[in-house]
Order: sequence, then C-alpha cells, then structure tokens
Amino acid sequence: MSQPKQIQTLPPIEELHRSTPLSTRTGEPQRPIVAVVAAVASYAAVAVVMGVYALHWWRAANPDSYATSARLIEWVAPEPGKWLSLTLEGVLAAASVLAAGAVAVAGFQAWNGWKWSRWAGLVGLLLMGGYAAITTDPAYIALGLSLVTAVLVWLPPMTTYFRRWAQVRAERPEAYRRPGWIFYGRLPRFR
Repeated sequence: MSQPKQIQTLPPIEELHRSTPLSTRTGEPQRPIVAVVAAVASYAAVAVVMGVYALHWWRAANPDSYATSARLIEWVAPEPGKWLSLTLEGVLAAASVLAAGAVAVAGFQAWNGWKWSRWAGLVGLLLMGGYAAITTDPAYIALGLSLVTAVLVWLPPMTTYFRRWAQVRAERPEAYRRPGWIFYGRLPRFR
C-alpha cells in the first residue's frame, strides 16, 4: 500500500513587527532635538510675553508714561482711568493670554507628539504677530521665538516623531477579561 501524498506547503511568513522604538527611560518614542528646541522656544516666547505685559503695566501705572505704554494706547489715546482705557487694558490682557497660550499649546503638544501642533504653531505665530503689533517692540522677540517653533514643527524629524507617536497611540492595551469564577471568603490555605 502506498503512503498518502503530503501536501507541499511553504514555511510560515515571518511576522512583521512594526513596533516603534521606545525610550527605555520614559517608555515613549525618542524625542528629536528639534522637538526639544521647539518646546523651549515656545516657553521662552511665553516668558517674553509675560515680560512685555509687565513692562506695559509698569509704564501704564504712571500717568506720564501711560500714553506710550503700548501702541494700541497710542493709537486710541484714551484718557487714563476712563472706561475706554480700562477696556483697552482688558483687550491687552486678553491678547497676551491668547498669544502666549497659543504658542505654549503648540510647543507643549509638539513635545507630546500631536500632529495638529503644526497648525497650532501657525495660529500661535499669527496671534503673536498681532500681539507684537499692538504692544511694544520687545514683543518682536516673542514673535521670533514663535516663528522658530512654527518652523521647527514642520521639519522631517518631527514628521517621523509624530508618526511614531501615532503608532504608539494606536496600540491598545489588552482588554480586561472578567474571571469565570471568583472565590469569596477565607482562602482554603488559611483555614
């Protein structure tokens, strides 16, 4: 009697592991130096905005220098202490918060690997440009730093970094599996 024919098969295909190289220290994708510089530049821009706004308040506290404390105040020329000057102070405070907040969010979210931080960097750059236009010349330092952030998040190392973060976020942890039986009371080994 003859033996049955064996089916010819190919060896199994190697499984492709598209795992992202993670840092042994943080468990996150390795940050490129570009991400570090972009985040530091955004935080430095926020510090400059805080300094510019503090300088404005210092000048605005004295009635002699109030008229030149910011370009917006120069353009409108309100009388100090009246409702229009108080409204303009509110506008300058809101502009400071918006400009600094947008740039800070862009730098922080680029550090965290979110791709939308690229667009946040551009929005922050526009808001910082508007802020520099209505305040004083030192605000252009913050504009330059936010330009650095907005440019760096579009570089190729950041594209790779964002892709790696997307892969890490796409991996789902193993779901909780409810046990079939749960023992209540004292364990038998302790009776």
